[in-house]
Amino acid sequence: MLRFTQQQQAFLLNNRRSFNGRQEALANAMGEGMLGNAHALPKDVWGQWDREGVELQRSMLAVFNDLAASVSSPMAIGKLIHYFQTISDSGEANVSLDGRSKARTDKPTFDYHGTPLPIVDSQFGFGWREVEAASTEGFTLDPAARTNANRKVAETLETAVLSGFSSITVNGQSSYGLRNHPKRNTRATGVALNGATGAQWLAEITATLKLLHAANFKVPATLYLNWDDWFYAGSTEFAAGYPKTIAQRVLEIPGVREVIPADSVAANEIMGVVKDRRAMQVLNGMPIATRAQFRANPEDDYNFVTMAAAALEIKFDAEDNCGIAHSS
Repeated sequence: MLRFTQQQQAFLLNNRRSFNGRQEALANAMGEGMLGNAHALPKDVWGQWDREGVELQRSMLAVFNDLAASVSSPMAIGKLIHYFQTISDSGEANVSLDGRSKARTDKPTFDYHGTPLPIVDSQFGFGWREVEAASTEGFTLDPAARTNANRKVAETLETAVLSGFSSITVNGQSSYGLRNHPKRNTRATGVALNGATGAQWLAEITATLKLLHAANFKVPATLYLNWDDWFYAGSTEFAAGYPKTIAQRVLEIPGVREVIPADSVAANEIMGVVKDRRAMQVLNGMPIATRAQFRANPEDDYNFVTMAAAALEIKFDAEDNCGIAHSS
């Protein structure tokens, strides 16, 4: 899960303090007659809403949270796109006793590749009379609307790390995810995993890992699998009479760092990922947060926006080697 930077925390706190300050000013301007139309939200209300968002993210963002916890990188919210650089091979090594180099001198080629950083948001609100009634009950507001807003943003972030945002393009650079990046290493899954034998599972996982090996990534990889497929592997014997399950045997394969099951991964889909900043990173413009919208008049609704700004930046080198293996 993404963590707030100091700048992001300051932005969010200033928004909430400013909202409460405007509410107090509005209440003072109205006098005692309609004081309830300008309630400042107590600190514990914001804290409760933040906790709801965190709990929802933990339950829904299996792939996003796993990557964000390992390879996130802060990014200014005002930037629309982030670039990484690829450098071609150049020169040669010279061996001598006197250190006088006779190696060929040439210059590498530098190219820049961009990843757009979109903002995902969903709004909800309450009528001023709802807030007035809630103030007499410790600000117990119906959570359905804000929970739905959190869920919509969370679902979109999970989808984004898998498939990107097809509608987003900045300076000719498009948004991609693990399952559709053009540089990823691909193959077709040969069997239905939910029902396959232990030997078939080993063959599919091994073939997926070899895609990474062919791209010069001979390092432990994280595998993302469909939740039901992995449940089958964890509850089925590798072979009759063999003292281990298919899942236990898969985790013993050299090169398998861990397996993360997720509902967002399709059945029979295997994603092998090298969690290294040289291969990918989650751009963190703003974690999921709820902000208050401006109220100008006593009868205005209390409107809020749940927003996040994040994207998966998938890197590759000048030879198009990419740290993603995708079997589907």
